[in-house]
Amino acid sequence: MGGPVAVLGIDPGRRWTAAVLRVGAAAVYGWTLGPVDEAGRPAPAAADNVHDLAAWARYMARIIDAIETTIERHRELGGGPVRLAVEVVVPPGGRIALADWLIPRQVVAGVLAYDPHAVLIRPGGHGRARPVTEAYPPELWPARGGTGGRPPAWGPCEARRGERDHERAAYDIAGAAAALLEPGT
Repeated sequence: MGGPVAVLGIDPGRRWTAAVLRVGAAAVYGWTLGPVDEAGRPAPAAADNVHDLAAWARYMARIIDAIETTIERHRELGGGPVRLAVEVVVPPGGRIALADWLIPRQVVAGVLAYDPHAVLIRPGGHGRARPVTEAYPPELWPARGGTGGRPPAWGPCEARRGERDHERAAYDIAGAAAALLEPGT
């Protein structure tokens, strides 16, 4: 066997979608992207109107481009195949804005259209393990006191305040998929 499988875990969101390439326990590369306006400028509210399919298409195109760039980058650095994993979005039980679950669900559908073999992972508190410094590799820690923090070579983090919770969730999603793809590891 040739080592652990490389999995790009994807945490779909209305305002931010994050992905982290995980190989074993290592967080190799990641990004957090949001929707853009007609001019291509980041605009978190651009996909709020669920009837504006052009806005969703712009958002999804960015996500697919980032997926392809991540896979290409991994291969250029000598890595092997990359499997995709995405968290399933289920309709909520209570009252919630339609865009809060419909836009992420459309992102899941877009990922599946891109790769019908993507591993679907049920929601499960991904990204919420604490303490962060014990549950995640340093690349996913907050940058405090010179330890941890986002590597400069990673892709963009467009979250308004630089939040990392979606990237930690993507890391967990990749780990859950790896456990399914490599039983017993």
